[in-house]
Amino acid sequence: MSETKQTQPYVIHCENNLLTVSGVAKVIEITEREAQLKLTSTTLSVKGDGINITSLNNDKGVVTLQYSRLSSLSFKGTGTVGLKGLFK
Repeated sequence: MSETKQTQPYVIHCENNLLTVSGVAKVIEITEREAQLKLTSTTLSVKGDGINITSLNNDKGVVTLQYSRLSSLSFKGTGTVGLKGLFK
């Protein structure tokens, strides 16, 4: 019998210069211009200006970032993440 790897869902919420991400397995790096967060199946890269971490809950896997300007969110890695078929 083969084991199926469970993937933790993630949620990204952006409001009032705060970006909250749930489903975070590890904070890879945070600088003033970029944050890299390891999710279960991919890595989320957040780019902008004035980025800093305001809240970290390791037990729940939730990270909140504050920013002065957000320029991009992108996914990297081997996981299957995409929006194909979302807008028909």
